Amino acid sequence: MFKERLQFLRQLAILLDIALLAGSFLAATSIRSYLLTVVFLEKRLPPGIYNSLLNLFYREEPAVSPTGFGVNVVLLLLSVFIWSLWLNLQGAYDPRRFAVPKVEPKLILKASLYSLFSLILLHFLFRLAFFPRSLIGLFFAIGTVLLLLERVAFCRIAERMKKGEPERSVLVVGTGPLAHQFVHSLNSHNENSVRIIGFLDRPENLHNPPAQAELLGTPEDLPRILHSYPVDDVVFAVPVGELEHLKNELALCEQEGVQVHVLSDFFQRMVAKLRTDEIYGIPILTFSSVPDKPWQMLIKRVLDVAISATALVVLAPIFAGIAIAIKLTSPGPVFYRWRVVGRNKKPFTSYKFRTMVQDADRIKQELLDRNIMRGPVFKLKDDPRVTKVGRWLRKFSLDELPQLWSVLKGDMSLVGPRPPLVDEIDKFESWHRRKLSVRPGITCLWQISGRNEIRDFDEWVKMDLEYIDNWSLWLDIKILLKTIPVVLSGRGAY
Repeated sequence: MFKERLQFLRQLAILLDIALLAGSFLAATSIRSYLLTVVFLEKRLPPGIYNSLLNLFYREEPAVSPTGFGVNVVLLLLSVFIWSLWLNLQGAYDPRRFAVPKVEPKLILKASLYSLFSLILLHFLFRLAFFPRSLIGLFFAIGTVLLLLERVAFCRIAERMKKGEPERSVLVVGTGPLAHQFVHSLNSHNENSVRIIGFLDRPENLHNPPAQAELLGTPEDLPRILHSYPVDDVVFAVPVGELEHLKNELALCEQEGVQVHVLSDFFQRMVAKLRTDEIYGIPILTFSSVPDKPWQMLIKRVLDVAISATALVVLAPIFAGIAIAIKLTSPGPVFYRWRVVGRNKKPFTSYKFRTMVQDADRIKQELLDRNIMRGPVFKLKDDPRVTKVGRWLRKFSLDELPQLWSVLKGDMSLVGPRPPLVDEIDKFESWHRRKLSVRPGITCLWQISGRNEIRDFDEWVKMDLEYIDNWSLWLDIKILLKTIPVVLSGRGAY
């Protein structure tokens, strides 16, 4: 019903953003050129201020601007592409955002920072000498401010467009809770462009229709209503079981070219997000309870590989020191191999530094009655199996470092639900298993929310599901940043 307006607003937002970013780049180029000419070449400033600005803008005193027209075009296209890409990845162009347009400064700032970091990373990785630091800095400062101002103007434009839209006449089939919810949603979003002309329902299903319009008859009266009223849309707001009895009415709407919208309590029961698709010409509905953000997931994987590979190299001396300490203080191997369950219940072998005595798994059976966790996992305070070195490793999570190899291989991620042991899965309740729908991680919300201070496995899983349902790159970054002080302080470990 409102898809055309939302799509138009989305396309308008994309065009305005690209035009504004291009204008910001041209403005930054002009300002930089002015500073270069007036400040640096003509030296109209005192020597101290001049030298400070010179050090900020260039490492050597410039005779001419190092960026020509061709370089500026490359910079313009690359910068606008990266910025637009990050805006899209942050969901700035999700059609659902345009139902009620908002300024959302946090989204703009995050996209701007990501874009700036991306260009800086390209500069350092590929040694792109034609990237003037001053131009990039000016461009992102101007672009961020103008994007925020543009969003304010865009929201006002969207509101004016909404008020100027032609009124659509809507007929609602059903008078129950779904119909009331539909009317309430229209009212709460101030949809003045929609006029409900009436309701249809069978006597046995009849409820009190919302006050906005009258009851016009039963679904069998639909042909008469369509021929007597100028109906633009028909909304079927009925329980899923009723749709089977309304096939003729649905076919009639299609036959007469009237748009149909189906609201069903079937969809309301689903936690998963719904999307429409088509496979070989067959229309399908897809329900997915895992993150459906392919570009962000790709970037997450790239970051996992880059960070884990770098960390394995940089931390190699620490690995050697820990290995020596384990060997000197207790008999047994350096690494503990544990069989855990990964994404989609696929088992894999991961590694930790050994923190317990050699026959810890056998002793575990004798300690089951001392388990402090409610649920299928085993946690024990002052575990007698833990060695002196192991206790220290656990306190600062150093025993987890070998899992970086699992991250590099792709079995794990830096951030994600903690992987359960293979023998714990059989004890999971059905809703627990949704945590296995994503790649497990080294750190997670549980890690930064108290770790072993959380004694209820259900609470732990709820945190994992909260992470899955609200996943974004920004959430991963926040968890990683919050993990650092938690690990350094040793909070929640024993």
